[in-house]
Amino acid sequence: MTADLRDAVNAFSRGERHVANESDTLYGGGNERVRTAVMNLTGHFHTESSHHASEYLPYFRRTPEETSAYLPERWDYLRICEAHDPAELEREAEQAVREPLRPSEEYAAFIIDSLVTGVPRVIHGNVRNDGLITNLPDGSCVEVPCLVDANGVQPTHVGPLPEACAAVNLGSIAVQSCAVRAVQDRSRELVHAAVALDPLTAAVLPLPRIHAMVDEMLAAESAWLPQL
Repeated sequence: MTADLRDAVNAFSRGERHVANESDTLYGGGNERVRTAVMNLTGHFHTESSHHASEYLPYFRRTPEETSAYLPERWDYLRICEAHDPAELEREAEQAVREPLRPSEEYAAFIIDSLVTGVPRVIHGNVRNDGLITNLPDGSCVEVPCLVDANGVQPTHVGPLPEACAAVNLGSIAVQSCAVRAVQDRSRELVHAAVALDPLTAAVLPLPRIHAMVDEMLAAESAWLPQL
């Protein structure tokens, strides 16, 4: 990233610059303060929204005041859905069936079209890491450019990530691996470990409260998790 671009992004996060379309700052990200902080940490501007990125890292939600500073606009998908007007949704659905079908911005229709027709497309897909990103563990889930055509989904070899970017990913992969092993081994102890090792959980709660929270969650879900 060039110094000029980095300076412009930081100026935007401080409110000193504006974008042409304010709707570009999506999902409660405010001035993309979380993404800007991650950029300054790793040297790369990442694609995940500020709201979601803050849920996976330990730096942005330690206190209510810190959360408000990084995420001044709340983005809560459940509340957004609850605010929908059912009658208006019905009207939109009735109108949609009278119009020609068109794909949304989601990948599924394009992937299926390429698989069936052979028209090549490039997507960024979540796939198994079979040597694609060499400094992340094999078997983990990674997002890489993929060619899609009649031959299927063909991921692209990327090589190593910059060290700071790999380190951010390795923290999440370790938690995920622990959670998967907990299910495979039917291990209540590993469930506790996975939650405690999560960076955001560890930043917000001490170990005794994490342990109590997990016990409460497992009790609430006991009908669906009898093995635990």
